[in-house]
Amino acid sequence: MAQMAQQMQVTVPDGVAEGGAFLVNIPGGGQAQVTCPPGAAAGQTITINVPVAAVATAVATPMAFGQQLAQSNVPPGNEFLLEHAGLFVRQHIELVEVMTGCETKNRYSFTPIPAGTQIPKEPDSGWTSGLRQQAGFNPLLKAKEESDCMERVCCPLFRGFTMPLKDGNGTDFITFNRPFKLDLCYAPPCCTCNTQELSVSAGGVAVATSKEVTGMCCTTGCCQRKFETYDKTGTKQYTFEINDCCSKSGGSNCCAPTCLNEALTVDITDASGNLLPPGSFVFPGCNCGGLQDMTNMVITFPDGMTADERTALLAGMMLIEFTVMEQRRQNNNNNGGGGGGGGAPQSKTMER
Repeated sequence: MAQMAQQMQVTVPDGVAEGGAFLVNIPGGGQAQVTCPPGAAAGQTITINVPVAAVATAVATPMAFGQQLAQSNVPPGNEFLLEHAGLFVRQHIELVEVMTGCETKNRYSFTPIPAGTQIPKEPDSGWTSGLRQQAGFNPLLKAKEESDCMERVCCPLFRGFTMPLKDGNGTDFITFNRPFKLDLCYAPPCCTCNTQELSVSAGGVAVATSKEVTGMCCTTGCCQRKFETYDKTGTKQYTFEINDCCSKSGGSNCCAPTCLNEALTVDITDASGNLLPPGSFVFPGCNCGGLQDMTNMVITFPDGMTADERTALLAGMMLIEFTVMEQRRQNNNNNGGGGGGGGAPQSKTMER
């Protein structure tokens, strides 16, 4: 007997391009995953067929996480980055951290931005809504830092960790490593003494290292912090600048990322000083962790970049996440700047 189906119209969400996937609510209270058809774009209305039988089973049959790379037989490493226009990185809120104020292990989902997508210089929460949904439902890769409890609680801004990016089968594709480097005079951008750094490897091979530029008396400029990435030979590749007031890309960083100004822009230049598409930290909307307790990061990959170059951009943005954005979260939680991390955890809260 042929399966009955019904038609319904849906609108392609912002941030979803041809070939991208998104979720729709279907009759019966379930959800279904839809692939954006050829010729369609964000904001357009398309017609889909929904099997009646699927309505009854949509909720009962969960979709496995992170199976895209496994089903495509993509080998471990960073070559998969060549297929995408960029990456969207979402930090998952930790309820234990919200309730106790104790620093827990950060968790992230990595979602591809399909090739051909026009990424705005200042994306907002509306543009990223589809990507946030996909990151929560079926990300490309997931990551969780493996770090020491005492470092997270006492020195969260300097903590060392290893963080592999895994698919749904547990296969490592890219791994971040950050050494613990305490800085007793850490007061950026006015004063930093010990260089914070993060290295990245792909398929077990070192790819790049990202470092924060250090110095005394506003070495990197007033209200500005600077980071640099180096390839595996030690050659400088990119410079990242994040200014609290303005951006070389033309935007304003005042009050960003908040509901008043949703995009915090990170200016990126290559070794020749050419301005590249910026990176962004986007206001996620209100949540129980506060206005800035959950990261939404947009990274753009310019055409022609190699897989290692794209990985270097990712390394630079992730070091900014664990320094600049982490410091803002600490300040919001009244833990102070520098290395302060609040009080000690109760019982075994941090053994996660």
